[in-house]
This record gives sequence, C-alpha cells and structure tokens, in this order.
Amino acid sequence: MSEIAEYEVVVEIPPQFTEYIDAALLRLQGLFPRCRFARVTNSVAVQLPGGLSEDQMRGTVAHAVYREKIYAETLAMRHSLVSAVMG
Repeated sequence: MSEIAEYEVVVEIPPQFTEYIDAALLRLQGLFPRCRFARVTNSVAVQLPGGLSEDQMRGTVAHAVYREKIYAETLAMRHSLVSAVMG
C-alpha cells in the first residue's frame, strides 16, 4: 500500500519550492488543526475533514509554500531595513 494512499489530496510542489515545504506545513497545521498533513517526497499530502474542498486546499497549500519562499528570500533585506531604521 502506498504511503499516500490514505490521503485525499496530494499537491505536487515544483522543485524550486521544495525546500520551503516543511515551514509551510507548520503554518498549515496551525491554520487547519483538523487536517492531517504529510510531506511525501516533493508533494504535500492532506487528509481533509468534512467541509473543506480539495480545490480550496490545493490552493491553500500552494499559497503557503509560496509565502514561505518569499519570506525566506526577503528575510535578510527586512533585517537590514529594520537595522537601518532603528539604528
């Protein structure tokens, strides 16, 4: 039996975003405590409770991973900006 067979939604993540999956999963678990998330290779597998649509969750997972990428890429710039402003 496949490791992802028990999950209802599997969202494949492009290779350039895979390093941000773990941080995105942490955020998603906080936002959706009733869902079960797992990283499976270059994908995020989600077990949904009733009331959440697959399409909505696919979009939410992709958005969370993209947000983590932007956060990581701009962190140094934001630290520099705060240092310059705060002295």
